[in-house]
Amino acid sequence: MNETSPRKQAETAILRAENLEVDFDGFKAILGLDFQLQYGELRFLIGPNGAGKTTLLDVICGKAKPSKGKMLFKGHIDIARHQEHQIAQLGIGRKFQAPSIFMTLSVLENMLLSLKQNRGLLSSLITKTTSEQRDKLVHYLSMIGLSNKSKEKAGSLSHGEKQWLEIGMLLIQEPELLLLDEPAAGMTDAETEKTGELLHKINNNQTVIVVEHDMEFVRQFAKTVTVMHEGSILREGTMQDIQQDDKVAEVYLGRRGERHAGD
Repeated sequence: MNETSPRKQAETAILRAENLEVDFDGFKAILGLDFQLQYGELRFLIGPNGAGKTTLLDVICGKAKPSKGKMLFKGHIDIARHQEHQIAQLGIGRKFQAPSIFMTLSVLENMLLSLKQNRGLLSSLITKTTSEQRDKLVHYLSMIGLSNKSKEKAGSLSHGEKQWLEIGMLLIQEPELLLLDEPAAGMTDAETEKTGELLHKINNNQTVIVVEHDMEFVRQFAKTVTVMHEGSILREGTMQDIQQDDKVAEVYLGRRGERHAGD
């Protein structure tokens, strides 16, 4: 869990981008972006196609490197100086849109692999678990709502359950910052509702950034929203603030203000 002292949390943003720029062969996917995320936040990123939302997540997890500026984690760690696996070890977990799980293994076995990720596949499954590890497994299986399906093959789960399993596989590693890319995409209404509730449970212990296109989902579950446009931040605030902003309505909500919008 997050062991940073309350005093340090109050003084330091967990994530801060300073004049960030990402250049893909002359195309500025992110341009002059300043961004700050406080410990304990649940932040939604929205914006039209090509706004730079996914690129921002790519920089945070090390998949993309900035051509200019800085991305600082916990006030002093320059993310650009680290590789993806190192950033994961620092305490940043990312879930991509498509679930990445072992379909032929059980739900429990998938969780075990994440819990013992420093071991090989076979040794992770046959090595005995400690009482502390078993407690973690029970806790996170309950959190993601899959306790009663722990022995079922991951491939037999519904789309929403597969998404929750992958989120659980990240949570059991206990990152301080969790990045989720369209967690509600393709879900039924009931699954979407449960996913929103899960986000709020996760946010009790982790800082969370969510890229989402389902505006109804954002309206229902967002606490703070950042609107991106053409690689920069257009507006930040509550969903009510965002909906009442004329500029946001012009470039995004007004143009495609229905349930879904482009990436």
